Amino acid sequence: MVPIEETINYLSRINNSPKLTTFNNLLGGREIHTSEDQDSNELNQVYYGVIKAIRENNKHDFVTFYSIKSKSKPSKDSAVPFINDDFLIFILLVGVVKFGIDGAWISDIISIRNKNTITITFENIIKENYYSKSILPEIVYMYLHFTKPMLITNDFINFTYKSINDNTQLFEGRSDFQILCAINSYNLIVISKEVPDKSQLLMLQDFTGRFLKRVKFLSWLIQAALFWGVIYLLLTLPKYSPETIKFIEKYNYAFTIFGALGLSFLGNVIPIFKKMSQIILLRLLGASKTSVKELIKEKGS
Repeated sequence: MVPIEETINYLSRINNSPKLTTFNNLLGGREIHTSEDQDSNELNQVYYGVIKAIRENNKHDFVTFYSIKSKSKPSKDSAVPFINDDFLIFILLVGVVKFGIDGAWISDIISIRNKNTITITFENIIKENYYSKSILPEIVYMYLHFTKPMLITNDFINFTYKSINDNTQLFEGRSDFQILCAINSYNLIVISKEVPDKSQLLMLQDFTGRFLKRVKFLSWLIQAALFWGVIYLLLTLPKYSPETIKFIEKYNYAFTIFGALGLSFLGNVIPIFKKMSQIILLRLLGASKTSVKELIKEKGS
């Protein structure tokens, strides 16, 4: 596990760095305090402004600060320091996806960075290869936490947890960015793994049972409505012509056989239709494909 003593010592050391403290507060979902050096230069203005915009979910402010920085057009031959600023690139990448901004500029910036494990992780994020084995999962975990939390699967949680646990040299590394992502990812994973309150679990189970009963009832109503609709159509068909009646009487035995086959087929179709109607209702009511399969399997519908 991430050693508590080392974590405490590390966090106490970064208190003297407004940049690291602000980033750590963002990852931890804590209040962002105004830094004394945020107006010292344009880069700091963008850094603190973007973090505050993400924390407050303020798209307008993010676009304002992103527009300032995206005017810079560096290349591999004329690299500028901010290109390899992991903190800045990360929050810009998060904001671009979170607020649905054109990400062409940030993609170009990442493409001319120095090649290292963090850059490779950023490249995989751009390509949406979130579960690649060549990433640093703690970084991807924090990225998904801000942008696409629904993609944080249980397998990815376990992978991230194991990766952080196995990294015994974490605090000996030189990347404060990776360390802070690891600490906060670990904390979020521990919280997510907590056992839910028993009363809440019982209420959820009770709701699930009542919910499925209502789905079955609605499914039955749909089937009944369709059945009576078919009966109604058959009863209101136009009268047969004399020629048609003669034809039916002549081949009555054939229609009897076809009718028997039809009833047999209908007997096989009704259970399938019943199950399909329940699945459709569950999906319409917001259940995911995975949860639908589990609910149908659990209740034997």
